[in-house]
Amino acid sequence: RMPSLVGEIFTGILLGPNLASYVPSPISFVMLGEIGLILLVIEAGIDIDLTTLKLIGSRGMLIAIVGSVLPIAIAFVIAIALDPTNIQSAIAAGACFGPTSLGIAMNILRQAKLVNTPVGQLIVSAAVIDDMIALIILSQLGALAGDVTVASIVVPIVSALAFLVIGGYAAVFILPPFLDKYFYARFKKENNGAAGLA
Repeated sequence: RMPSLVGEIFTGILLGPNLASYVPSPISFVMLGEIGLILLVIEAGIDIDLTTLKLIGSRGMLIAIVGSVLPIAIAFVIAIALDPTNIQSAIAAGACFGPTSLGIAMNILRQAKLVNTPVGQLIVSAAVIDDMIALIILSQLGALAGDVTVASIVVPIVSALAFLVIGGYAAVFILPPFLDKYFYARFKKENNGAAGLA
């Protein structure tokens, strides 16, 4: 049985401006898609279970990293082989091969009820790592466009990794106790979910 996402993609192609041109304002739908993508990324962060990630262990995280780096490296090598003089295009090609579609992965995993399994958590974690690595690589394109300096190359990499580490640590160890003590304590326990959404 095929996921409903396949039908949704074909519907978008048929109704899009290239075929039926039925969509009255494609730009508005693109904006809605971007908002939906943001919500999907937030949902992916909510669905990540740290206990399950601990069960996966470092071996699973290594698989996720290799699964991201290997396609980037293969695409980079192929692009260099085709045009050795254009380094920027090779980097862009590698960055395009790296990311995993988090929205598609979440949709399929949710339909198969595999999000909270070790395999599902590994796929979600790999998708997040893929996107982070690809964004770091894409940030280097801007650095290579002008005068190449050590700061222009190192700063985006360090800032992205620092944000991931510091933000992850705060989200896991600092924010939950703070909310429990100063925010959720004002509400009844059964209303904590609604208070958190508000």
